[in-house]
Order: sequence, then C-alpha cells, then structure tokens
Amino acid sequence: LAVAGVVSYRMHLSRLAEKTKEITEASRVHLATVEALATAIDARDQVGVGHVRRAQIYAVGIGRILGLPEKDIDALRTGALLHDIGKLAIPDHILNKPGRLSNEEKAIMDSHAERGAVLLARYHDFARGSAIVRHHHERWDGQGYPDGLKGLDIPFGARVIAVADSFDAMTSDRPYRAGMPVAQAARILREDGGKQWDPVIVEAFLRCAECQ
Repeated sequence: LAVAGVVSYRMHLSRLAEKTKEITEASRVHLATVEALATAIDARDQVGVGHVRRAQIYAVGIGRILGLPEKDIDALRTGALLHDIGKLAIPDHILNKPGRLSNEEKAIMDSHAERGAVLLARYHDFARGSAIVRHHHERWDGQGYPDGLKGLDIPFGARVIAVADSFDAMTSDRPYRAGMPVAQAARILREDGGKQWDPVIVEAFLRCAECQ
C-alpha cells in the first residue's frame, strides 16, 4: 500500500508539473500575441506612434499606486496595449489625417472602441479585456461613448485606461499641434476629475512618479 501511495503521489506530481508547463506556455503565447497586436496598432497609427506602450506604463503605474493584485495589473497591462485595436478597422485616410476630422470622419473614428470590443469578444483569452476596450472613452459624468455610462458603472479598467490614454494624448506631439507640457496636462486631469475622469484614479495617476 505504501509503494502504491508513493507511485500515485509521483504520478500526481508529474501531472501537476505537466499542467503547469501547459499554463506557462499558454501564457507565453498569449503575451506574444498581445505584443504582436500592439505592434500592429502602433505601426498603423502614424499620428500616435508609441501611444499604446506609454499608456501601458501609465496604467500599470496607476494599478501599483492603488495596490491592485497582480492579476488585475496584468489585465490593465493587456487592456492598455489593446485599447486601440479597433483602429485597425479605421481607414488610413481618417486614422492618419493631419488636420481636424469632419463630423462623419469623427463618427467613424469613434467607432474604434466598439469595433475593438467586438473583435476581442470573439476570443476567449481576450474576452475580459473587451469591456475595457469598449468603454475607455466613457466619461465619469456620462457624456462619453459608446454607451454613455456614468461613474462607477464604467468598468474599473476602462476608467484607468481613460486617464492613461488622455494624458498621453495631451502630452504627445501631433502633426497638427504640439504636445502640451506635463504640468498643464496634470492640471487638466485634476480640474476635470469628477467630470471626465474618475477622481480617485486621477489622484493615483498624479502620485505615480513613473507616470510623469
């Protein structure tokens, strides 16, 4: 009986090790896929080169300031890289237009949030991130898009990405304007915390040294 128990235990350890290896490999493939998609997004959006990478740094920094568990920080890390994936479906002449968009063009551009969420929802590994992608342009006061969600009804990850996304957009150079100084962008975030952005997340961002 003792020998049988030892054999059974060793078989259990072997199966556990194999399962751990499978999970590790799946995680590696998942990360590689996310990185490839992020590279594709960055390559297409010539107006905002490097944006998704910077948004990721900011989002992870916010998560650490708020003391989130690692699994939630991983969700922010992935969500930040993929938040603009819907832009892959936006025509180049709109995506990289150097001037102001027409109302029709803006409507097409704004559809990237819904398009990205629909795309991610098709794949089990990315389903959790679809809500972040869909709602990262919602506003705390309910005046955002696509669904006009308000306050805490907006998924937490989307509220984090909204701050990271907006700060990078304000401080980055574009063909039609220069990026504003960090201090000015920080002031806008603070002034509009509670209107456009979750004020708690804004304050966390402003305390994040690696975000400045």
